[in-house]
Parts: sequence; structure tokens; C-alpha cells
Amino acid sequence: MLPILILLLSLGGLGWLLARTDSGADRAARQLRRDAQTTRALEIARDALLGFAANYRNHEHPHADFGYLPCPDLNGDGSSETCGTKDQPSIGRLPYLTLNLPDLRDGAGECLWYAVSGSFKNNPKADVLNWDSVGQFRLLDRDGQSVVLAGDQLGLAAAIVFAPGPPLGHQQRGPGQGRCGDGQAARLEDYVEAFGPTQDGITEIRIDAAAGNDRLLSLSGGEIFAQLKRRTDYAQHLQASLQAIADCLEKGGLPSPALAQPHGPLQFGGVPALNKLNGPCTDIERRDASGNWSEMMRYGRCTDGSPCLASAQGPCRGVLLFGGERRSLAPVQHRINPQDKQTTTEYLEAPTLTALAAGQLHALSRQISLPLLAPTAAASEDVALCLP
Repeated sequence: MLPILILLLSLGGLGWLLARTDSGADRAARQLRRDAQTTRALEIARDALLGFAANYRNHEHPHADFGYLPCPDLNGDGSSETCGTKDQPSIGRLPYLTLNLPDLRDGAGECLWYAVSGSFKNNPKADVLNWDSVGQFRLLDRDGQSVVLAGDQLGLAAAIVFAPGPPLGHQQRGPGQGRCGDGQAARLEDYVEAFGPTQDGITEIRIDAAAGNDRLLSLSGGEIFAQLKRRTDYAQHLQASLQAIADCLEKGGLPSPALAQPHGPLQFGGVPALNKLNGPCTDIERRDASGNWSEMMRYGRCTDGSPCLASAQGPCRGVLLFGGERRSLAPVQHRINPQDKQTTTEYLEAPTLTALAAGQLHALSRQISLPLLAPTAAASEDVALCLP
């Protein structure tokens, strides 16, 4: 017994000595390691979300468009679920299994949380998702000033990943059944303090809340589509959607444009409702993309039914145009409210409208071209397809 007693006393003394020598530098080093783990987890999660959106059509969704983000994990099992109602944001834990990630944890050992805008979530989808879509989260600094996110015309985030950190004094966190805790019983306020009020569909997110310890990274719609523009096949994908709608219009005998107005020799307006057309734009392979991008298009047909337009392909009885990305330089284009979206000059440039009024399509491009080497630059060139 004596040797055992001596060993225990020695271990106790060693523990006491180590505790007495736990300096401020030691504590700071541990905190740095925890902070580094949190930073790395947030960066991995954000990159995975960006990759998920940029490859959505390729991975298990061959009939969908690109750009969608997953719903959160709502029951703590690591997988995405159907989340809420259409157009409404959803908040839960990061669906790490859906994103093909390991069980990510922050420096406090907590699973990450995740918020996604209704305009970008994949289930249920918004009616339209394209590079004009805006997020639903406004980031505020400690002074309450908006933090503008590049690439989103309202400066809003499409999604946010949160590291909750250790619990604060008023927070209660249960272990629960799932790997990430108590699933649907988890209360957001027991983990995340950054959420502010919601007004007109926009939720405020305080980046550096005075009474909180959250850390977060955001993802904007502009960043999603910049990543898509890096794909060598993305211009072809958009071109195929444009051609599919052109084929539907031809098959339908060039129906009347939506909200038609006279413009030179044309009746000119928007693309008719796709559910009233037949052809490739309504087939399962292109239906989602056609619905997302048709608002970017304008359509005209010759008022007297004759081939009133001249093009490099010959005479045309109509034309389908793709407006490309909005201009951020003068004249600036805004495509936010319904009135904007019905205004032709918010999509087409003045030289295009002049050419149409003169019945000439020769000078207009027929192919969508994206700046693959400069994906943050706007691909705003108008594209015109002759409808013979």
C-alpha cells in the first residue's frame, strides 16, 4: 500500500504544480487554438455551401437549375430537411452530412448553426432564382451600421454559418438524441445571440453583438453566381435555356408577348407564361432553368406578321433577347421591385432598342458569353435569337 500511496501523492503534487504554473500565456495559447478551430470550421462550411450551390444540378438534381442552397438540419442528425414555407428563411444546424462534411465543431465543441434565405433554399424553392435574386439577412456591425456584401444589389446575405461558442450564463443546452444535441427541442436563443428583428422579410444579424460570443461567416448571391461563372459550361447552360424558350415560342406560332407595347415594327414585351407554351422549355430537363431565367428575356414579334427583322441568319418574324446581368455602371440597372422587372431598359441597353426599332439584328450577339477569367465582372451584353 505504501508505494501506491506515494504514487498518488506524487501525482497530486504534480497536478497542483501544473495548475500553479498555468500562466496567462498558456491560457492565451489554448484560446488561440480554439479560435483557429472555429475559423477553420466556418471556412470549411462556407466553402461547402458555395460548392453545393455551384454544382446543384450535377449532384443528384439533374433536372434542377444551379444555385440552390440546402435547407438546415432541423433534428440534429446532420442531414437537410424540408424547411418551412416558400420564400421564408429557415434556421437550424448545418447539414454537414448533406454537404459531405465531417461532424464540424467550433472551438467550444459545438456544432455549427446555419440560416438560409427563402430566395435560395432548395425545398421548397422560390418561384425564381437567378443572379438578380437577393438574400434576406442584413449584417450590422456593433454600431448598428449595415455591412455591405459585394455582389448583392441590396447588400444582403443569402446564407450565414454560425459558431455558437460556449454557453453564456442564461443559456441551457441539452445533449438530446442526435449527434448535434437536442434536435427540434433546441432553442436558437440558447446557442445564437446574433439574430435581431425581422422587418419586411429582412432579418437583422449583429456581427459583433455586445452581449454575445457568436462568430459567423456569410455567403451572398453574388458570390454564388461568381462561382458559377467560373464553370466552363455555365454559359452553354444559359444558352440552352434561351434556345429552349425560343423553340417553345416558334412551336407556339409566336404568341403575343406579355404586356405588349409597340416598338418600331414590333409588338414587344415579356415572355408569355411558360405554362401556356409547349416544347423544350416545359420539358423536365429545362423547366426549372427556363422558369428561373425567363424574366431576364424580352420577346418581340412583327406587328403585321411579316418577317420585319433582318439578321445574319436571314429574315425574322420575331426575336427573343437575353438581357444578361444588370449594369452597375451608368446607366445603372435595378431589378428589385415588380415595376423594375417590367421596365425594358432595366434589361436591355439603348443600342439594342435602337437596333430593334430599325428592324436590324445584325449587330447583336447570338451567344451568351461569361467572363470566366473575371467572374466578378458583369456579363451584361444583350443576346438576340432570330425567330424565323
